[in-house]
Parts: sequence; C-alpha cells; structure tokens
Amino acid sequence: MPLGAALQGLTTLAVIVIGSVTIASLFSRIGHPRVLGPIVVGIAVGTALAACPESVRSELVSSTSRQLLDTVGTAGLLLLMFAAGNELRRFGTSGDASIGWRLAPCVVIPIAASALAAWPFAARIGGPEHHDVYGWLFVGVALGVTAVPVLVLIVKDLGIALLSVAQVALRIAVVTDGFAWILVTALVVVSHATAMSARTVVVGAALLVAVVFVIPRAVARIDVLNRGASAWAMMAVTALGGAAATQLLGFHPAIGAVIAGFTFPAALADASSGRGFNSIVNVLWPAFFVSIAMSVPLQALRELVSWDGLACVAVLASVAVASKLAAGVMFGAMSRWPWRASAKLGVLLNCRGVTEIAIASVGYQARLISPFAFAMLCGLAIATTAVTTPLYRALGAETTETRETAEVAEAA
Repeated sequence: MPLGAALQGLTTLAVIVIGSVTIASLFSRIGHPRVLGPIVVGIAVGTALAACPESVRSELVSSTSRQLLDTVGTAGLLLLMFAAGNELRRFGTSGDASIGWRLAPCVVIPIAASALAAWPFAARIGGPEHHDVYGWLFVGVALGVTAVPVLVLIVKDLGIALLSVAQVALRIAVVTDGFAWILVTALVVVSHATAMSARTVVVGAALLVAVVFVIPRAVARIDVLNRGASAWAMMAVTALGGAAATQLLGFHPAIGAVIAGFTFPAALADASSGRGFNSIVNVLWPAFFVSIAMSVPLQALRELVSWDGLACVAVLASVAVASKLAAGVMFGAMSRWPWRASAKLGVLLNCRGVTEIAIASVGYQARLISPFAFAMLCGLAIATTAVTTPLYRALGAETTETRETAEVAEAA
C-alpha cells in the first residue's frame, strides 16, 4: 500500500474518531449512552460517502484507503464482539438463580413475535442468494436481542446497578444474547453448508481449542501475561484467534470472537478493558460502521422511505418494542412486582445497541438479509437505544421504585 494512500486512510480514520468522541460527549450531556456516538457518526459518514458521485468518492477515499478502513473496521468489530462475549460471561452468573424459569418467556416471546411479524415481509428482507425463510428468521432473532454492553453502560449512567430491575434486565439480556448468537450461528451454518477439507477442519478445531482452553488458563496462571499491556495484547490475540478459528470452520468470524470473549477470564478482562482495551476498540470500531454503510446500496435507503418500506418498518418496530414491554410486564407479574418496575424492565430490555447491529452485519455479509433489512435493523437499533434512558426516567424517580421493590421483597 503506497504511503500516500495509507496516510489518507489514517487521516480519514482520525477524523472519524474525533467526530465519534465529540458526538459521544454530546449524547452523554443530553442523557443518552456515549456508545451512540461512534454508531451515528460511522453510519452517517459511510452513507454520505456512498451518496457521493464516484469521482468525488474516489478523491475522498481511494481504493487503498477503503481497504485500510475495511481492515481496521473488521478488527474493531472482532474486538468489540470479544468484549461483548466477556460481558456475557461476567453477568451470566450474577443475580438470583431462582428466577431462571421466569427468564424463558422473556427470551422466547420477543424473538418469536418478531419472526412472525417479519414473515409476511420475507421477500423484502430476505437475502438475494438464499431462501426467504432465512431472512425473516434472521430478522426475528436480530430484533429480539438486548445489547448487554450498552445496557451495562445505561445501568451505570442511571445509577441503578443495585436495583432488582437492573439486575434482572442484565440476566435476561445475557441469556437472550447468548441464545441469539446460537441461532445466528445455526442459520449461517445451515445456509452456507459447504464441503471443507479435512485439513481446514483440523486446523480450525485445534485453534478453537487453544483459544477456549489453553490461552485463558495460561493468562490466568502466568503473571507476566495478565498485567497492563500484556493483558490487552492477549485479549486481542484471543479475539483474533477465535475469529480465525470459526472462519476456518465455516462460521462467521464474529462468532469466534464472541466465544473467545466468553471463555476469557472475566476478572482479567474487567481490570484491563477499563484502561487500554476499550481505548483500542474505540479507535478501531467506528471504521466498521463507515465501511458497512458504504457497502449498502442507496436503493436500500430509497426503499426504506417508500410507502411499502415504511409500512414494513412500522410493523416490525411496533412488534419488536411491544414484545419487549410485554416480556417485562410478564416477568413483573410472575414476580409480583409493581407495575412501574415491570414497565421499567421492559424499557431496559428494548435497548438493542451494538448487538443488533453486529448480528445484522453478520447476516448482511453472509447474504442472509437484504440491504433494506440491514438498514432497517441499524435504524431500529439506534432508535431503541436512544429512547431507553429518557423512557426509563419518564417512568418515575428511583426513590419510588426502590421503596416499591423493597416492599415486594419484604413481603416475599
């Protein structure tokens, strides 16, 4: 890659990062999660570049610069999925184990309702190379998730980490996201079942075993590997190794990064991610949204604002939001919570954030969903994440909920 093209790509990345930090600070000041900054800036910049004439776009981002942004964005996505997998591990064992049986309807109902709502629109949201059944099933899974990483940030910003509603929301989000990734993996495997050489399978399986069993134990036992920059490096190596393993086995690389994060020692990741690892992710992952937005045809955006497209979005958005609220109300009814706490649980579960966008990108890159479906899922992820904090605060003060929850716990 020529130095001039590399510098152009790095300069573009620097501008994107600065814009992401600026917009993230603006979101934080108005009471929204900072994580929306990179998402909004990346998608906006990528869409603007895609809308430019070819002559203008080639001057702004040359082909070699585009390759650099694609590579950086892919690395950022994989590291972000590693962090998401580690969040699944960290919060998977938190909370009251006795609520396990009440989690099932909260996980199944949103995914099933969204899939049924997407079925009439299968021809519009299905990918070009696969049967429509994969498209509407995939969209149902994507709409049923709750973003664990973003929900953690929202809970911290609201100062409600000790409340039952927040702890239950995190437990439901962990189970939902884990179940969603299993379904996504199954859909990708079934739709892309191809013959692989025995050598590729052996190498991929051996690499996955090393990522899941060998590296985490080595990091936990060897002090030099679990401190400072060494810990950050081992996290990155584990994420990229897991991604390479699943790609060799025929899965999407993001699935391997999630598995790697889930098996990595949560305590070490927690101590490291607050300093260096998150800084690396924050620099790299905005480029992913720029790259993916540039790959979406403008025709998808035109379909999104057409009457048929708006009808599809309205139906799916309504069902997705209502099913999450219904899940919160149902859990609250089974737990004999006050209605306000149940409603707040449903609001928290509606936060889809980067998890929905990441799953949507897996489906789009695997050609399971159409560009229209990808654009719709990204828009719904941003919208539902943006309204989570304001809606939660609109339902009442924390002192009221704390008193109501305490009374219910005492009565139980």
